[in-house]
Amino acid sequence: MRRAGRAKPRVAVIGLDGVGAPLVAALTDAGVMPRMAALRRSGTLAPMTSTIPTVSNVSWSSFMTGVNPGRHGIFGFTDVTRDSYALTFPNYRHLRAPTLWDALGASGKTSIVLNVPGTYPAADIAGVMVSGFVAVSLERAVRPARELAVLRAHDYRVDVDYVNADQRPEAFFADLFATLAARRRTLRHYLVTHDWDCFIGVVTETDRLHHYFWSAWLEPAHPWHQRFLDFYAELDAAIGELIDLLADDAWLFVIADHGHTGIVSECYPNAWLRAEGLLAFTTSPPTSMAHLDRRSRVFILDPGRVYLNLRGRFAEGVVAPGPEAEELLARISEGMLALEYSDGGTSCRPVQAVHRCDDLYVGPYRDAAPDAVLQLADGFDPKGALGCTELFGRSVLTGMHTYDDALFYVNRPGFPTAGLAITDMAPTILGLLGCPPLAAMDGRVLAGQ
Repeated sequence: MRRAGRAKPRVAVIGLDGVGAPLVAALTDAGVMPRMAALRRSGTLAPMTSTIPTVSNVSWSSFMTGVNPGRHGIFGFTDVTRDSYALTFPNYRHLRAPTLWDALGASGKTSIVLNVPGTYPAADIAGVMVSGFVAVSLERAVRPARELAVLRAHDYRVDVDYVNADQRPEAFFADLFATLAARRRTLRHYLVTHDWDCFIGVVTETDRLHHYFWSAWLEPAHPWHQRFLDFYAELDAAIGELIDLLADDAWLFVIADHGHTGIVSECYPNAWLRAEGLLAFTTSPPTSMAHLDRRSRVFILDPGRVYLNLRGRFAEGVVAPGPEAEELLARISEGMLALEYSDGGTSCRPVQAVHRCDDLYVGPYRDAAPDAVLQLADGFDPKGALGCTELFGRSVLTGMHTYDDALFYVNRPGFPTAGLAITDMAPTILGLLGCPPLAAMDGRVLAGQ
């Protein structure tokens, strides 16, 4: 039963990692998600654009800060060091912009932040934080530390064990359901036992399911099709339980950081760079960036981030900034846009755009950004694989991220959604709670109280 309204405004956000608006529309139409269907009838459901590159830690960072990566400093799951070219892994400590819960805390308001990707290691906030993916240690994923006992009592799990999921589907699905059940217990606990102004809880199990078993959704005859539907029915029940605990006048958002679609082929653009003599390695096959031949002029990291080996940016850079760099970027853009994929007599050009850094990013951390980012058509998944010599291929993954159809739902009809972007979430939530941001935001306040 829903609670009566409260004097103060409240905002609850349920995040569904990797869930697109078209998938929810299809599942509600098919009767798999009756609670979401009821929400859809009484509120506003629309697609929302993500970030470029479209990866979870970049997208959720823009959700929580309301700014583009040039202002928050997170450009992917990996970065490359200036001196050694070794890969590093940015985490919450590398986030350079204040978050919406920082702004709420400064205004004397309390937040519950559960399982948001990119928030590890957890920081002290006005409320409770439990880090999401990639959280290596549960002990370092919880603030205040006393909440660790609560998580253990609920058998809390940070993530699904999805390693080799395709080879052990029964075990994967069992763990998928168990992780969702633990997540549901934990979200319910914090929803009802704490006094909060903003509640944010993210389900990441959806993203894992999609990457490995999107084909099970597409193919009704697939041996795991029904289990896919069963999971969404269970997720729908969990959402229903949570919203039944909200006050009638509370604002509810159900959102995603990006959508998903099926993979036609993976694309390995470093293979083109190698064939063009622009990229080389000291061993064959290379297994890490440590094997980069320092005479290389360019390399590409997941997912399609182009880095020139620039003098001044990298210790052993060979490309001069200015005309030489511009000429090289033009050559790469022309080559990437001309790539062709053929299968069964049909062909297409999968690279839709090569976005320059200056077209994507503004802010004090733009210099740390890739020089360009490839944007491929849905169905073509860009990978930064170093050792591939073929342009196209497949792995065990069957689902990939999409940019322009991330789920957005709010429990108010007629909510403005024109040009809706993930950066709009933070300023909108702050506006609903009557709090000013701590710094300028790129996103818009979509609606007031």
